[in-house]
Amino acid sequence: MSSSSGWVTSGRAAVISAGVAALVVAATLVGSGTYEQSWKAEQEKAPPADKVAVGRKVFFNNCAHCHGQDADGGEDAPSLRKLAISDTHVILILKNGIKDEMPSFANKINDEQIAGVIAYLRTLK
Repeated sequence: MSSSSGWVTSGRAAVISAGVAALVVAATLVGSGTYEQSWKAEQEKAPPADKVAVGRKVFFNNCAHCHGQDADGGEDAPSLRKLAISDTHVILILKNGIKDEMPSFANKINDEQIAGVIAYLRTLK
């Protein structure tokens, strides 16, 4: 009986130790803002000029008629200036569209062009 209760005690201790370790790691990452800081740093990097030029052209040919020539929004589309979503989120929106609001561009623009649009949008202030 003592060996089985010893196993239960040591099993609980292992679970508790693992839980505490996970909380320490999570608190360190969140508390120090590591994720947020790296995301902000990524957003503050100036994109290459050639990528911005491609994105600007793609934007004017595909997006400006709804979002405006200056990306400040239109009658039915929001401003894209000071975009506060991740690049991954922008990619998902461009590839999948938004039901009843925005069409998918998956078959119209390629990944390089999408990266260019994102680079262009990130230059807008």
